[in-house]
Amino acid sequence: MRSIILLGVFVFTGLVTLSAQQNIVQNVQRTYQDIDDAVITYEQIVEFPVTRAQQTFEGIVYMKRPHYYRIESEQQTVVTDGNTIWSYNPFTDQVIVDIYKEDEQVFTPDRFLLTIPDDFYVTVGDHETIDDASLILLRLVPKDDHQFVRSMRLWVDETKWIVRRAEIIDLNDNKTTYRVRDIQLNTGVDMDLFFYQPSENIEIIDLR
Repeated sequence: MRSIILLGVFVFTGLVTLSAQQNIVQNVQRTYQDIDDAVITYEQIVEFPVTRAQQTFEGIVYMKRPHYYRIESEQQTVVTDGNTIWSYNPFTDQVIVDIYKEDEQVFTPDRFLLTIPDDFYVTVGDHETIDDASLILLRLVPKDDHQFVRSMRLWVDETKWIVRRAEIIDLNDNKTTYRVRDIQLNTGVDMDLFFYQPSENIEIIDLR
């Protein structure tokens, strides 16, 4: 009899956890569905375990539905209007122009800072306090074994249901951490940001 009671408690607890997990994911997705545009300022930290090197730089993402985004950082600037994508490298002074194609293997910050990727399994972890804020930890693993990303962790602010921090581990065990410094939603982002006009001294490599 005691075994039956314990089993019943275990099953009931599992159901509650699953229900809570679904609610958290749905709340984040619902928040994303209400977003027409967003501006996210973030810090990116990349750690390479083999060489023990670390890179840290600042970045900003401009996003507008359905497929407009602009990502600016010290490393590069990537801009798309949903038809064409421009990738500018400030170190080589080159911009690569190509046809925009959605690629689930490419992880731009807007894919996980504004929503939860639907090609990952999600489990809910504990509450953690980061920068004086209580956040829910979400652990993600890819549904496809061929994903370049091996695992991901997202920290969600349950008062606004937005991602405040993300940690990605790739197949080479490199760890990339994004810390959201500021996020502004539905402010009316200028459409001119989603077109890239290179200056005369920039080399253009057109792959279209």
